[in-house]
Amino acid sequence: MPVPLSRVFRSKYYYEENMKANILLVDDRKENLLALEKILKRPDLEIKKACSGNEALSLVLDFDFALILLDVQMPDMDGFETAELMRGDEKTKHIPIIFVTAISKEPRYIFRGYESGAVDYLFKPLDPVILQSKINVFVDLYTQRRLLLDTMQKLSATIDELKISQKIIEEKNTLLKEASMRDELTGLYNRRYMSEILENEFSRSSRYQTDLSCILFDIDFFKNINDTFGHAFGDVVLRGISTCLQQNIRKSDISFRYGGEEFLIILFNTGIEGARTLAEKIRISCESTIHNDGINSTTITISAGVASVKHHHPSDSTELTVFADKALYRAKAEGRNRVRVFGENPSG
Repeated sequence: MPVPLSRVFRSKYYYEENMKANILLVDDRKENLLALEKILKRPDLEIKKACSGNEALSLVLDFDFALILLDVQMPDMDGFETAELMRGDEKTKHIPIIFVTAISKEPRYIFRGYESGAVDYLFKPLDPVILQSKINVFVDLYTQRRLLLDTMQKLSATIDELKISQKIIEEKNTLLKEASMRDELTGLYNRRYMSEILENEFSRSSRYQTDLSCILFDIDFFKNINDTFGHAFGDVVLRGISTCLQQNIRKSDISFRYGGEEFLIILFNTGIEGARTLAEKIRISCESTIHNDGINSTTITISAGVASVKHHHPSDSTELTVFADKALYRAKAEGRNRVRVFGENPSG
């Protein structure tokens, strides 16, 4: 035989959660309150009692009631007036009210009771079985409502947690994406990301007929640095050069670690002369920078090759870097520590 739904809800919510449904008994005669309490007494109910309408109004503001059993005939404020006041308050208007009365069963009294907000009308003397069955109905409804509210609150909390988790995941994904684009040693963007950016910007340059330049740098005699001072100091130099690049470029330009001791800068909307000037500025700055790890100290020089879209007309982004690389090779072949533009003869 299946377990009744009401028993499932009562067991789950009130016993496991150690909660009880509040029932309010309102009658000006204490013996009537005691008699009602005796009929209704059971583990899942918390009985509250009031001897007047004013006392009842005070209690409904302090407790959440599953049901109110309200006597009609009371001095000062009768049950009808009490019910009307409860119905007029946003906090208490949802509480079911059953009128309990010994007055005439004439329809006019019953109609007034329903007009006052009653959901049912019981006449004294009360039949315990009927009273218990009605109590069960409203307690079950109250329990289901509380369970629904509890579920909604938990669902809302879960949604909030999921939103927070999603935000954390998005932030971590952003960090991971950023990390995948960066060179671990220098913090500059890596060559893989450079290829992506350069290809996109080359296409943009071709579409809008804007200029795009790149500068390829190489540290002069870097192998000697590693051989003389060790690879750890070589890392100090690589970081120092990357800092020098970052300090001298515009916010719109992007610097990359091209590979090993080579670095590349992409300059947007910049022609060959602007790129040459910046390359020379960086060369001079790097030449005057002292690299120091607390034990060893030295200065180094760099060589640079420059190429631009409008000046050299490369067929694609790869050819643009090839032109810069050839200019760099020439700078190194001519003695290093100098800047060369692809295709140009040295002026002296």
